[in-house]
Amino acid sequence: MNSDVENAIIGSVYDAGLDASLWPGVIGQIVEYTHSRTAILTALDQLNPNSNFVHAWNIPHVGIEDYQNEQGKLIDMRQYMPLWKQMGIGDVIHQDFPRYAELPDQDEGSFYEKCLKATGICYIAGVLLDQGEYRSAFLGVHRSANEPVFQQEELDFLKRIGVHIRRALQIHKQLSFARIENRNLYKMLDTIKVGIILIDEYSRFYYSNNRAQQLMEQNKIFEFDQHNKICVAKPYQKKFEQLVQAAQADHKHKNRDIGGVLALENTEGQQFMITATPFSSMNSLASLADQELNYVVLSISDMEQRYALAVPFLKEAYALSARECEICELFVNGLNLEKIAENCSLTMNSVRTYVKNIYAKMHCCSQTELLHKLMGMTIHFEHVY
Repeated sequence: MNSDVENAIIGSVYDAGLDASLWPGVIGQIVEYTHSRTAILTALDQLNPNSNFVHAWNIPHVGIEDYQNEQGKLIDMRQYMPLWKQMGIGDVIHQDFPRYAELPDQDEGSFYEKCLKATGICYIAGVLLDQGEYRSAFLGVHRSANEPVFQQEELDFLKRIGVHIRRALQIHKQLSFARIENRNLYKMLDTIKVGIILIDEYSRFYYSNNRAQQLMEQNKIFEFDQHNKICVAKPYQKKFEQLVQAAQADHKHKNRDIGGVLALENTEGQQFMITATPFSSMNSLASLADQELNYVVLSISDMEQRYALAVPFLKEAYALSARECEICELFVNGLNLEKIAENCSLTMNSVRTYVKNIYAKMHCCSQTELLHKLMGMTIHFEHVY
């Protein structure tokens, strides 16, 4: 495998995290690099349908249309969920599909007829990018029957690139929440709940969204020197500098992982997580920066950050009202009924009535059962190691 080509692909992955229209080109690079015939990158999240996508390379349009049909995607999830549960997120599989045609009355046969037959796909190698009760994401590269099966070094590459795609998808998911109402990138970045900071290769500060500004002002995560460089608490400074260096998109560090995650504390002992990723395409933020420098995006979250629920899903799936969703979010963040009443300016009787209605709509019989159900519907930024 070629480390220069691989690093270039990684840089393209992070650009696509901000601009989803770039994914087909990224997938094309992966197809060429792995000597594959076709590929597909799919993300399905019932809690955040605005983040759903299917991007493919060299797959006939009819195959994509059939796959994008909800039945096709759900069959795909049912097909692979048991297998992925055994292996886990970030793991790689390789399979062959000829036997699917021999099972016409089962999901395998239906999936073959709807999504595989027209493509000529015989061998697949793939990496699981996300998995949950309501979500699934997967990158698959394919070869035909007259091509060789995938080798271990190609599977190893998929595992490596999977880490970076997972990080990029976290950025994509956060932006998708804001994209509904805001088309301008700056406005979208200000809407999302994770802190975003843009720095250059010398750790000089260029931009922060609203959430990052709140974290910096209230929690003193960073300090600034006379050159506007950001620094962290002394015990973490060396690791932070190494993280920033590793996340640069100049591809000088051929034998090192690109980007990474750092857990740190401020001077008061509050804990935070930082994910550092390269940002090589400055077109969307052209007014901020010098095109000749390398840039790094820092995604920051407070480890005690409040849970956010998938409100559109709760409204659609359970017909919860806006007030009921508000009560659920307060409940999942640890408030008891008295505190919920105080926060919502309601009487205790009103809160009990709302909770009773929530139980009925969500088919729950106790606070424990409701909490368990709601925790499966939280939306958060995952720091991918």
